[in-house]
Amino acid sequence: MDRFFRDIELRVSAQRFPGWDRFLAEAPEYSIGLEVIDDTPGHRGHYVHFDHHAGVIREATMSAAMQAYIAVRQGRLMERWLKRVRPVPVYVWNADQDVCLACFILEYHELLEQKGEPVLRQVVQFNNKIDVCGGLYPVDLDEIVSNHFTWIFEPYMRQRTLGKTRGDDALIKNTIRGVCDRLLDLLEGKAGIAPITAQPEVLYASPCNYIIADEKGDPNSRLVLAARGYTNFISLVATRPNGRYTYSVIRGSPYDDDVFEVPKLIEAFQAAEDLPDVKLWGGSNMAAGSDSELGSSLHWTRLRDIAEPIVREAYLRSLARPAPLPKKIA
Repeated sequence: MDRFFRDIELRVSAQRFPGWDRFLAEAPEYSIGLEVIDDTPGHRGHYVHFDHHAGVIREATMSAAMQAYIAVRQGRLMERWLKRVRPVPVYVWNADQDVCLACFILEYHELLEQKGEPVLRQVVQFNNKIDVCGGLYPVDLDEIVSNHFTWIFEPYMRQRTLGKTRGDDALIKNTIRGVCDRLLDLLEGKAGIAPITAQPEVLYASPCNYIIADEKGDPNSRLVLAARGYTNFISLVATRPNGRYTYSVIRGSPYDDDVFEVPKLIEAFQAAEDLPDVKLWGGSNMAAGSDSELGSSLHWTRLRDIAEPIVREAYLRSLARPAPLPKKIA
């Protein structure tokens, strides 16, 4: 199959659109956004936004790639829109695993419209579980290597290590193209193997059941941490060349008695930043983080000092709840 884009035109936005109104005003009709609007996912007229970050219940919302998969497979989105415009503008801001996979689905839509490629379906389903859980879905590490998942997304690791910067359009497009090429190799039976070599460092283990970890620039670190049984954590994704930091805040389960309250944490982190009037922290109820481009000014020890009393209060509150009385048997 063609190793370049015919049916979609990648457009790297300089910044995320602040809301649907801006996207509708600036993007042409029949445009698709992939995690590029700070607003809810969905479609409005001939505009679509595939996302699972803002304005959603994270654990109940499909990943962007799965949303695109359903739209193409069941809704025939690309088949319909390509009759009106070719190529279809696709707006992105970065090139994470979910975005790369969604781009492949949109470009190679015919694979799904015709019969639904089972190998691709497996990758989409696996990505959906991992992405919805912020990378903390418990997996068998040997399985994720043997099914080529880590190999497919190797090109993404470079951008993630570098962080988001202005003028990185070529890097983002090349990353997406690189992942798409590997997905084609997979479908053609030529996929490789990429062992998991991540060695994340636990910087702090709280008695209130969360950790602060350094991913060492490897996105597979979260899979390793999940395999070790960790659920809630603040993750140092990268230290930027200018001395600022990129963080993620992940809650492993919504059924933990609200001990690790992500919205409260990011609100407190935002209030402590050196640019209080600039939104540097955001996300959903289960996964959030610092701005990928501007980063955070806070050292991880500062995050620890802010987070610990917040989590401890919730932790002690959960312990103080009385156990339910046994039901009477009539």
